[in-house]
Amino acid sequence: MSRSVTFCLTLSVLTLSALALSVLAAPVLARPAIISGMAYVIDGDTLVIRKRHIRLFGIDAFERDQTCGRFRCGTEARKALRDLTKGRTLTCETKAIDTYGRTVAVCKTSDGRDVGGEMVRRGLAVAYRSFSTQYLGDESYAKSHHLGAWGYGFESPLQYRRKER
Repeated sequence: MSRSVTFCLTLSVLTLSALALSVLAAPVLARPAIISGMAYVIDGDTLVIRKRHIRLFGIDAFERDQTCGRFRCGTEARKALRDLTKGRTLTCETKAIDTYGRTVAVCKTSDGRDVGGEMVRRGLAVAYRSFSTQYLGDESYAKSHHLGAWGYGFESPLQYRRKER
């Protein structure tokens, strides 16, 4: 057999081996990263676990200094997230990394409670429709029961941020 044929066969075997390894590794790489631990709350939709900033997926909470009528919705959102997470281990499933380098994740308490969904259901955050429709039912519940900011009227957190710039 000539050298060029041997070289081509060797190259083909190496290429197939590399392809097979990449196919076998794909499921491992495709699994979402899980972050778990105790959380430190930054605001109503951002927390820190193990030095990683995590933005709750699919929700947009009221900003820290935002008011909704006479209701201090931003302060109450932060306080509610603290209460939901205090003394509990959270397990967060990574969905993406945002433009600020934060992990975007769905976080649940050890009893399976979806923290983002609970924030929306309490009327302290809205469903972030640009990214997900996952929490629309929770938002409808809060709205129909006039919970949280829904009892006072409000400007969406997104509109509030745009105005503050």
